[in-house]
Amino acid sequence: MNLPELLGIVSGVFLISGYVPYIYEVIKKKTIPNRASWFIWALSTTIILFGVHETGTNEAIWVPVADALGCIGIFLLSLRLGVGGWSPTDRISLAISVASLIILFFTRDAFVALLMNLGIYVSGYIPTIRKATIDPTSESMVAWSLFFIGVLLNLVTVVLGTDTGVAVWLYPIVLVLTVGTLYACLVLPAIRRMLRK
Repeated sequence: MNLPELLGIVSGVFLISGYVPYIYEVIKKKTIPNRASWFIWALSTTIILFGVHETGTNEAIWVPVADALGCIGIFLLSLRLGVGGWSPTDRISLAISVASLIILFFTRDAFVALLMNLGIYVSGYIPTIRKATIDPTSESMVAWSLFFIGVLLNLVTVVLGTDTGVAVWLYPIVLVLTVGTLYACLVLPAIRRMLRK
């Protein structure tokens, strides 16, 4: 096993590990998932997983696998313990996701479906970032820390790996930008609170 393959597995482990405290905090009602975000992520990450797999990525496949499984699990929990509804943005994202499935089925063009679903994935962050900006304590700092480490390691996996092409790079870059933005929404208020003490 080479270094990129090892890093790929480690990044997947960090990402899936982040779901453990997130699920725990949701059950304890310390973290409140946004239903719309997690539904969009569950659907788009599953489609992205198939798209990434179709591109031939081997070393960085573990993060999409962990992401899809984790998002599906959190979405199911959010049905009973989450908040949020269906804004126009959420409905548009869902329609694009369904359209991308149809495009994938008829064209077998995984790259087009990957692009569409990365856009949907990003749009799923809007409700959660808004919620985290208003109340940073409504999201799990521990979970998002592990998610961020996982996506950073995944990007390093791609940088050091032998898998090449735009499709291979897109998902890790989008993950670092989106997870990093949400993580910043949680970390910056915590840093400000510590500095005020």
